[in-house]
Amino acid sequence: MEEIRTVFAAIALAVSVASMYVARRAWIQSNRPIVTAAVVEYDSGDEGAVFNLFVSNTGNRPATNIRLKAKPEEIDKLLTSSEKEKKRQSSHDCFSDKAMLPLLRNGEELTTSFGSIRKLGLAGEGLLYDSEIPIEITYKDLEGRDYRSRLTLKVHSREGFGGSVWK
Repeated sequence: MEEIRTVFAAIALAVSVASMYVARRAWIQSNRPIVTAAVVEYDSGDEGAVFNLFVSNTGNRPATNIRLKAKPEEIDKLLTSSEKEKKRQSSHDCFSDKAMLPLLRNGEELTTSFGSIRKLGLAGEGLLYDSEIPIEITYKDLEGRDYRSRLTLKVHSREGFGGSVWK
């Protein structure tokens, strides 16, 4: 009889340890930073539009050491071939190590200018409308756990993403 109690106690202990492990893992997954990025139209007129690059933390914990990563040849796919070198470098700089964000509080959104486009039919330099590239976002939480997100960055108007809006 004593052996049966010992077996049940050992099983109960194993279930408790497993439960604690699963609960902690679930807590970590649900209480973490979630960092995303998007190209957002800042303003537009008759001849073109200007865009910002937004980086947001929609999670419920702060994120640290945030880096956006993309291959240089991929970044070039967002730009017209006639884009001036200074402006081209400005777009590339958003994905360099020097653009690392040391802290992004939960709920915080940071922005930087990302370029402009001209309406179809007008010669010019800038971003290519509807162009998109894969990017990777790496970041840490306050305890130093590493996170990595992969998403597509697309140059387009977020308002009226289907082609039109009621105004």
